[in-house]
Amino acid sequence: MHVTTGEVIRRIRKSLGMTQSELGVLLGYTQSVVSQLEHNSGAVHDVRVLRRIATALRVPLAILVVESDEEADVDRRNFLRAGAFGAGAVLAAGGVGRASASGSMQIGAADVVEIVAGTNQIHELDLLVGGDRLCRVAANEVRYVEHLLDNAVYSGEVGSALTSAAAEMMTAAGWVHYDAGRPVEARRYYADAAQAATAADDGIAAAHALGNSSVLLSEWQGGTPAGMRQAVQYAQSASRVAMGCGGPKLRALMAIREADALGMQDPGGNKSAVTDALNRAHRAYESSRGSDPDWVYLPRAMLNGMTGLMQMYLGEHEAASKQMRVAIDGSAAWPREQAEWRVQLGRNLVASGAIAEGCHVLGENFGGIKQVASTWIQQKLDAVVADVRPHAKVPEVREFLGLVAAS
Repeated sequence: MHVTTGEVIRRIRKSLGMTQSELGVLLGYTQSVVSQLEHNSGAVHDVRVLRRIATALRVPLAILVVESDEEADVDRRNFLRAGAFGAGAVLAAGGVGRASASGSMQIGAADVVEIVAGTNQIHELDLLVGGDRLCRVAANEVRYVEHLLDNAVYSGEVGSALTSAAAEMMTAAGWVHYDAGRPVEARRYYADAAQAATAADDGIAAAHALGNSSVLLSEWQGGTPAGMRQAVQYAQSASRVAMGCGGPKLRALMAIREADALGMQDPGGNKSAVTDALNRAHRAYESSRGSDPDWVYLPRAMLNGMTGLMQMYLGEHEAASKQMRVAIDGSAAWPREQAEWRVQLGRNLVASGAIAEGCHVLGENFGGIKQVASTWIQQKLDAVVADVRPHAKVPEVREFLGLVAAS
């Protein structure tokens, strides 16, 4: 039986010897609202509510994000009807905004800060658990902020900040849908994000949307020539925008996106351009010019991993393996990232001809890789499986394929 978020809340509460009323006191909710949450009411798909519950129960937020995205949309619609319009019991107990005399929701700068915090939390959760489990949460957050844009009361300054926040929330939603293997929805979110960023005259948000779109387009429908050309154009546009307004990490990240798109398109013909973009990424990373928003995730480990990926495209497999191993060691706190770099290391080793070693790496870490709910990572793993099947007589390959068959 599938364990729901509500059931997880109930089990943790009971393990702590806490009644629904006692948990309600900590949350600022009534006992009946806690009961509704434990019965999986629509509000359990709101990252703001989940963050509040995780704090009260003193557990990591990722533990509460257990829903699959295959369940009925009726819960989401019910949540939006209750939450976005300010009529739900949970949000009425302390959610974003306040009702104006006319019945519209009035919001201020503090409410925008809360929305931005929700976006950052979605990014962090993806690094922990993978995108498959976050599509519903992200979609709810986008619809909520869209409702605020269309119906809330706010000043011009707050409206501009809210539009920028909406753009970043849409980009976050696009990313988790991409990670979940849902490119059509991801592409729509990225397009909406780019429009919102343009409306807010927010170059940083625009660069983020364009850069992420380039990653998607490189793989669109299996990697078409037209998609790859567009991916390069988007990545180069994002890089130019970031150079004018971004901090060190944003400029580095967009240069990496450019190198990635060029490497995916034509690693041989674009070798010098890939190398140039990668060098720009490293120079930007070491720069002290400008500052980055909190959502810009580019730790040293990711820079190492992406460098290794570019080197793999260029056929520099030994150098790529070294970079990927450093990325694996440096991403222990983020299971989804570590799983990706382990799969990419195995992929690189197999591509280099070290098939036994590649399968040993994947087999040794198979459990951790499978624990991450990322269809994108699974697709990359499936591609390696297809490549090594002809070598099933090799002991390491046979052992790895046995793990795959048993999973």
